[in-house]
Amino acid sequence: MPDFLAWRQRLPAEQALHIIGLGVAVSLLGDLTLYVVLPTHTTDAGIALANVGLMLSANRLIRIVLNGPLGVLIERIPRRRIAVPALFCGGLSSLLYTIPGFWPLLIGRLLWGISWAGIWLSASTMALDLSTFANRGRFVGRLQMWFFIGSGGASLVGGALTDWLGYLQALRVCSLITLAAAVGWWLALPETQPTRAAVARGAPSTVPGTPVPPPRNRLPLAMAIALLGVNWLIFIGILSAVLPLLLQERVGETVHLAGTVIYLSTFTGAMAAGSQALSLVASPLAGWLSDLSGERWRLVIGALALGVIAMALTAGGRGVVVVTAIMLGAIATSVLQTQVMTLVGDYEGENNRGRILGIINTVGDVGSAAGPLIAYALLPLVSIGGLFWLATAMLGAALPGAWWVARQEAQRLRLAHTPPV
Repeated sequence: MPDFLAWRQRLPAEQALHIIGLGVAVSLLGDLTLYVVLPTHTTDAGIALANVGLMLSANRLIRIVLNGPLGVLIERIPRRRIAVPALFCGGLSSLLYTIPGFWPLLIGRLLWGISWAGIWLSASTMALDLSTFANRGRFVGRLQMWFFIGSGGASLVGGALTDWLGYLQALRVCSLITLAAAVGWWLALPETQPTRAAVARGAPSTVPGTPVPPPRNRLPLAMAIALLGVNWLIFIGILSAVLPLLLQERVGETVHLAGTVIYLSTFTGAMAAGSQALSLVASPLAGWLSDLSGERWRLVIGALALGVIAMALTAGGRGVVVVTAIMLGAIATSVLQTQVMTLVGDYEGENNRGRILGIINTVGDVGSAAGPLIAYALLPLVSIGGLFWLATAMLGAALPGAWWVARQEAQRLRLAHTPPV
């Protein structure tokens, strides 16, 4: 076993990142399957239709409480001690879904919330551990890519398994696959926590000549976290919650494409899948571009401006315009998410990244949980168009502050690279 452990620790950083990403993707199988099939299989699940909303949101609600403390904990102990048990718990949560009844399903959803907090926070921290300033954007983008692979693939596989095997048996298969991935992590996942000596001497996480902001300068990071919260509120919370209603109003009950009639539910699913596919491409591309220039904030501003355009087109457009706007929004949100995580690695040393990632996930969970509540509270007052004009205004209001921070950061980097006279 010691020889095997030594082999595991000698893995190149990119191979280690793919092992991390594959585990993240597989972990989503049970959760996404439940999202796809629970509303139509409440009898098999042993719950009432009125309980579906609670079951699908319980995991997020518990994460709001757990993200912060878990982020602090992950800084202090080896990453594997959280990552591997969290993935095992994810497999067990899917197994609980196969016990019909309100309480087993609720406990399973709460367990999944705990599991996902551990999986995602540890995976994100490990990706930052493995990266340097020169490749951090690409590493974060690839981790996001694996997340989007898991999101899209799990929905497809879960739905197909349910049609083939039935609700309960499909979830048992999901559980077994996730537990197998947990065994794989236990065997092959390297430990990425920096050595005590490296932390004590302040080992830089950037390439020489590329300093990070002073420790007391928290404004750029605070702005990045706030932008991510607005991003999740609008694109993950509001847009996802009202997407079927938006397409029904602006596209119609059926879509005629190449002589084929596509019904609304199928078209809504196709739109969601298309958004995931675009995000799958946009995240690593954005990471590569930010590494190329070294100025992450240019991409943040570009994504924010693209989000404003997307929301304005959604508010006022119909038909193909709305479809295009939704796809543009998918690009904007994936770029923003990738860049904010990358900025955490740039601005924070190894001792603080876990807690900042915990704050980011808490802000994101609050935003995405509040989005549906806000949307359906406002719809009777402002209609679909008014709702998205408000979203446009929110993103537009964030642009001046983000532009100012981007300008200050660009100036700081120029001064840092100017040789002394």
